[in-house]
Parts: sequence; structure tokens; C-alpha cells
Amino acid sequence: MRQQINKHNTYIQESSIRSSVIEQNVDFIKRENDKLQNENYELRDRIVDIQTRSMRDNLIFRGIPDVSDTKLPENTEEKLQSFLTNELGIENNIPFHVVHRLKPRRDRGPRGIVAKFEKRKDREMVMAAAREKFKERDTQFRVHEQFPAEVIQRRRELVPIMKDARQKGHVAHLRDDKLFIDNKRFFPHPPPQMPHRPPFQNQRPMEQRPPPPFPGA
Repeated sequence: MRQQINKHNTYIQESSIRSSVIEQNVDFIKRENDKLQNENYELRDRIVDIQTRSMRDNLIFRGIPDVSDTKLPENTEEKLQSFLTNELGIENNIPFHVVHRLKPRRDRGPRGIVAKFEKRKDREMVMAAAREKFKERDTQFRVHEQFPAEVIQRRRELVPIMKDARQKGHVAHLRDDKLFIDNKRFFPHPPPQMPHRPPFQNQRPMEQRPPPPFPGA
């Protein structure tokens, strides 16, 4: 009888140790998961930043008449130069790295044109002229900056906040996917914080031993 009790006590102690090991391993996995998640966020932000920088010399032009058959060849750069002259009054021939049409639209409207400028000052001049000329919302044409999809989504969230701040008399503007109000960056959500990691965060999970067979089994 005493031997059976000792076996039970040994089993309970072993099970308690194993339970403690499992809890530590679960905690280790959770902290490693938090670490990987934050690294993933940081990596994604770096990729988005690289994409944004690569598009900084680009502008997208909407509403410029398209060819009747998108499979037919088109001198897109020549058509854009004509648009700059006739619609924006820019007579000088602006140099581009590349000019091309975007994907067909679902509403079958004219495809947009994306242009990569050789000189930043030319891009800024065209953007300023377009803002002045196409102030009205119902205009046929639109000219805007190009951003990655993720930045566009962030800007959509920030634009109403920016407009509200301006109506209240604050100085507010967007820079890529960042909103500044009175020269201070505004965060619509608290910036992500790195999770707290105890000192033993880099330890490997403790070795697990299978529990002894249940006494009397």
C-alpha cells in the first residue's frame, strides 16, 4: 500500500514538473510569436517605404482619352505632352523616364497614365499647375501622386481627420501616409509597442520528458 502511495506521489510530482515545463514553453512560444509579429510589421513598413520612395517622381493622369482598342499601339508620351500643353499651358517639352497606361478600368473608362519624371522640379511644376487648373471636382481630368496600395488605404483614413483639423483652424497636411497637425505627427491609433520580454526570453524551451505511466494502469 505504501509503495503504491509513493508511486502516486512520484507521478504527481513528475506531472507537476511537466506542467511547469509546458507553461514555460507556451510562454516562450507566445513571446517568440510577438517578436516575429513585430519584425513582420517592421519589414512590411520598410517594403512600403521603399515602394513609396520609388514612386516619388511619379504622377498619375486621369481622364486623358484612350485608344478605342487597348491592343493597338499608342504613343502615350506624345499624348501626355499634348495634354500638358493644351490643358495645363506647359509649353516646354518635359523629359520622362517612362510613360505608360495603367490596367483597364472596370467601368471601361480611359485608362490612367503614369509618368515617371526625370526631374523632381518638373513633377512639382506639373502638380502645382494641375491643382490650380482642376480645382473643381466635376472636371474631366485629375492628376495625383502615385502611392502603394497600403499607403492609399492609410491616407483614406487620415484625410477626414485632416479636413476636420483644418476646419477647426489647425494647420494640417499629409506627407505620404503620415498626418501632421500643427507640425506634430498625428497617430490615428497608438503606435505599436514592442512586447515586454523577461530576461530569459532567449532561452530555448526546456526539454520535455514524457510522464511515467499512471501507477496501476
